[in-house]
Order: sequence, then C-alpha cells, then structure tokens
Amino acid sequence: MKKTVFKLVIFVIFTIYNVQAQTSAAAALVALEEIDAKVSNQINSIDNVATNAIGNSGNMILSMTSRLKKEIDGTIGNTDKILRESQQNLFNEILSLSAEFDKVIKERIDQIDIVATKIAMAANDFLVKKKEPNTLRYNTPPFVTNYTKQYFIKINGANFDRSDAIEINVDGKIYKPIQSNHVELVFKIDSSQIKTGNDLHYLQASIHFKWRKGLFRIRKSKTEPFIIPIVPFNIGNATVFYEQEVPERRYTNPILYSCDCRTGASNWRGDRRNSSTSFNFNPSGGRIFDPTTIVVTDWHKRYGGGYSFDHTTEQQIKGVITCSSDPRPYGGGGSSSLTFSYKEFDIIYKIKKDQTPNKEISFINPVLFDLPDPIDNKRPNLSYVKVNTYDNKEIILTPSIPNAFFKLNINPVTDDVIVEWKK
Repeated sequence: MKKTVFKLVIFVIFTIYNVQAQTSAAAALVALEEIDAKVSNQINSIDNVATNAIGNSGNMILSMTSRLKKEIDGTIGNTDKILRESQQNLFNEILSLSAEFDKVIKERIDQIDIVATKIAMAANDFLVKKKEPNTLRYNTPPFVTNYTKQYFIKINGANFDRSDAIEINVDGKIYKPIQSNHVELVFKIDSSQIKTGNDLHYLQASIHFKWRKGLFRIRKSKTEPFIIPIVPFNIGNATVFYEQEVPERRYTNPILYSCDCRTGASNWRGDRRNSSTSFNFNPSGGRIFDPTTIVVTDWHKRYGGGYSFDHTTEQQIKGVITCSSDPRPYGGGGSSSLTFSYKEFDIIYKIKKDQTPNKEISFINPVLFDLPDPIDNKRPNLSYVKVNTYDNKEIILTPSIPNAFFKLNINPVTDDVIVEWKK
C-alpha cells in the first residue's frame, strides 16, 4: 500500500511540476514523508547490509528531507502555499535522487557509490551554508543482534571544527566523538548498551551540532536524523549441492554352466566305482563374478554322488561333482549332472547429485560443510551453494563467480566447503 501511495504522490507531484513549475508545501511534505518511509524500509535488506548503501546514500537522503521539511515548516508552514525556488529545486533533486536510489537498490547495487556521490554533491549545492557544520556522508556499519563489540560510526562533512559541541543520540544514549577534525567525526559505541531485539531492523539516531554565528556570536544548533542497520546474528541458512561419480554394478543376464560325471559298473563283489569332474573358470570379457548370484538350477544323480563349490570369488568359480556306481555286484554305472547359473558384472561410474543438510550462516563466523570422501579416487565436485537470507532472498553461490555478499572457498585437500559473510 505504501509503495502505491508513494508512486501516486510522485506522479501527482511531477504532474504539478510540469504544469505549474511549483509544488505546494502540503504536497511536498507528504512526498517527503513517503520518501523517508521508503528509505527506512530499505534497511531491512541484505543488499544494503553488504554495501552499506543505507549508511551512505540512504542517510544522506534522510538528512536532505529532514532539512527541507524543517525549512518548509519554518518559512511557509504546511499550508497550500507553493515552495520557494530554492526549496523547489531541492525538492526536485530529492525526488530524482530517491528514485535513482530505489532503482539502484533493486537492479544494480554495485553502482550505489555513484548515487552516494550525487547525493553528496546535491547536498553541497543546496544545503551547505558556509561557516556552519554540515554533514555530507555517513558510514554506519550494521549492529548485530545479541553480539557485543565496539562499533565505529564515521561522519564526513565540513566545518566540524566550528562547532562548540557535537554529539550523536543512538537509542536514547548520547555519545561524544572520540576523534574530530574539520571534515570527519568518529564515534565509538559499545553495542552491549544498545537494545537490538529480533523485531528491530534499524535504530533511529541523530547528530546534534551547537555553534555560534556572526559578529554577535548568536547561539545556533541543528539536529539531523540518520539510521543504523540491525541484522540478526544468523543471517540465513545454506545448503551445498554437489555431484560425485559413484560406482555402480552393471550385470549380465544369468549365465548357465553345466557339467556331468560318469562311472563304469561295480565288480562282482559289488565294489563301487567312483568318479569326479572338476570345474574351474574365470569371468569373461574383463568382467567380475558376483558369487552371491550362483544358483543351482538342476542337479541329477544316479546311485550316488554330490557337488561342492570350493572357491567362489569375483575372479574364480571352482568346484567338483562326484558320482558312484550301484554298490551291488555287477551294479550299474553311476552318473550325475549339475547345472547352475551365475551373473557377471562390470563397474560403471554414474554421476550422483546430492546435497548437504542445511546449516545456519553466521554474520560473524565462517561455516564448514563436509563433503563425502573420494570413492575409487572419484572426488565430489561442488555444483553450487544456495543461501536463503533472513530477508527472504535466495542467493546462489558458485566457485567461478564472485558474490557481493558471501565468500565461497573449497579446501583442495579435504574437499570441504567454507561459506562466510563478506565483512
């Protein structure tokens, strides 16, 4: 709904500007409030955390809108009176820069520094007053939820040394600069003093200047807002997708093997005659036996006999069958026959696609993913890593393409995959 209202307001304002060349104070104030809301909402984005776009360009837009709203309220109020020429020029510039800021965030985040430079130039052209402190650029690294460390906020501008007093207000706490000169201020903040709950996406902050102006040293002061991003400690979860050649047995159809055994008749005393037939063979065509597939399909004996498999391995099947004559005087000759089946196989390698379990990605520490050990010297190959971030974005990491947010490394010895946030 806000985006729709914002677009409608922009359309109306541009229509008014094109027809009348001026904008009413009321319409301008509504549009400026919408711009503030849009810029503040952009803070909850991993794009902005990675590039500090809000800390630079976004905060300068907030600073410009704040100054213009204050000037409008102080000169013509929020009535239907039209803006003055200087106010109109600044208003048009804010509209243009805000639209460009929004487009860059969505389409070409790598060009955000160009927008930051344009905003600084616009601020210098329209807002900077000589001999008073002026901010031109913010460097506000994100606070990490439930993580204690020292943060340094840097603010660049001009004439800071003319101030009698400078302080920032962050979450209701006042901080003085630890370093200051004509063009730069540095503030140190202990994050343990700041409440950064999981429901917060940014902190409201402001910088306050006090100085004296003119021959009579009139006391002057001004306050400008800015915001500080807040990100969760765990900024998302990741899954590693990989592939590996794994061995697979390719079997033949069952192969039949037959052998038989025969003896002559028993003598007049009935002494048996015995005989045996051995079988011993190797797989064919460079394949391998699977001993577990040996199945006796036919066994027949006359008077006596048996069979045994004495040696069954992947490289050899060895055994013997026996037969005996009838034990009666002049008993008939014996016989036996054996038929069994077996299968041979060879090894082929097929690419198997697989993935690791999900792991949380920390804003602070790298995360290690273990990939399987090599199989027959076939090592796993990383395909890609899918990261789902806290702001519902899906980011694909590949070894060959650098990513703006995450670093992806592979251990060449262990094949482990390491994913970490680019600090």
